[in-house]
Amino acid sequence: MSSDVREHNLGVVLTHLDTVGSAGRAEIATGTGLVRGSVTTLIADLIELGLVRAAESGTPGSPAESTGAQIGRPRTRLEIAGNHLAVLGIQFAVDEVLIYGSDLSGRMLVGAEHHVRTPIGNPEALVDLLSTYINGAVQELQVAGHTVIALEVVLPGRVPTGTSLVTSSIEFGWFGVDVGRLLGSRMTPFPHGITVSNDGNMAAYAEFTSLQRDPTVGRVTDMIYVKSDTGIGGGAIVNGRVLHGARGAAFEPGHMIVQHDGARCECGKDGCLVVAAGPTAVLHAAGLDDFRRDNGLPDALNELVRRYAANDAQTVAAVADAAHWFRIALSNLIVTLEPQIVVLGGYLASFTDQLTPRVESTLAILGTELVTGAVAVRPSAHGRLAAVQTAVAERRRHFLANPAALRPLLRRA
Repeated sequence: MSSDVREHNLGVVLTHLDTVGSAGRAEIATGTGLVRGSVTTLIADLIELGLVRAAESGTPGSPAESTGAQIGRPRTRLEIAGNHLAVLGIQFAVDEVLIYGSDLSGRMLVGAEHHVRTPIGNPEALVDLLSTYINGAVQELQVAGHTVIALEVVLPGRVPTGTSLVTSSIEFGWFGVDVGRLLGSRMTPFPHGITVSNDGNMAAYAEFTSLQRDPTVGRVTDMIYVKSDTGIGGGAIVNGRVLHGARGAAFEPGHMIVQHDGARCECGKDGCLVVAAGPTAVLHAAGLDDFRRDNGLPDALNELVRRYAANDAQTVAAVADAAHWFRIALSNLIVTLEPQIVVLGGYLASFTDQLTPRVESTLAILGTELVTGAVAVRPSAHGRLAAVQTAVAERRRHFLANPAALRPLLRRA
């Protein structure tokens, strides 16, 4: 077996174990299509590298693995190890910083939400703040015996594919900011560097993978996700893949024009959805400007939801006006991309019923009701950490599929 083929097959075995959780050698051979003898050799190599270990306990009710004369002997089940290697992620929005990290087996090592006052228009000041949280998490993991091998950064902004350059983030007043370079200059380098992703794309993929695992939903290949928390963002899944566009900046629902004579947006256009129905506009209409100033954006949006539930007249009117513009935007997105399902995130998840009637009629025209058991418009199934969790998980899966990159970092038995 050539070294390249061997490394590829090591990744196949690790990816299979990541999918099923634990398995015996015979199951791995069946699940991957590899020859049983090759699996035995590959497993030995992975155990030596510290990437695979015997599972701490067998799976109750699983069939026994036959091994020669010892028919029915309980199988040795295997699982991913490599627990001393970690991937760390940080996600930031207006007035909020989220930290998440896991080891190579997917076990969460750190998860925290911090409400902070975000410096707007000053990337150096914001990166200084982020560096404090990152360095603190790295030190915490090091004390626990973990080595952080890569950092995932998730943010609201346009990030060309394969770069760490934020070409624009209206919410932060950033244009042409290389956030990866700024962060890298403030901390010890990570062996596999820093990756920067758009928060809407990561959250959309999290929702998509949840739908794929949901037995009550039919086969889903196309979905759109729209959220409102820091501005209005989202992501689109087309034929099972995140829609990136020519330069990684596709699907910016907040900057769709919904009012032909609307107010000027910071992006330079008039009548954008974010101006008509973004968090700033809705909170202002609900009389929550002072509350936001005193408590920050996340708490202000929580207060908006609370007052709406309490049937506060001003809040109900503000939400109704915003829902009008969202219905227009969603209907346009639906006839453009023909999704099977629309998922609403951020504070919109609490107002799904307000957005549903006209949108569902648009979806019905396209035949979306044929998706077995699916509710065409639904609230997000995930919390605030979903985007950064997904970014970390995808990087972790990349390492498992390409274990050769990890060899210099692995502890040998």
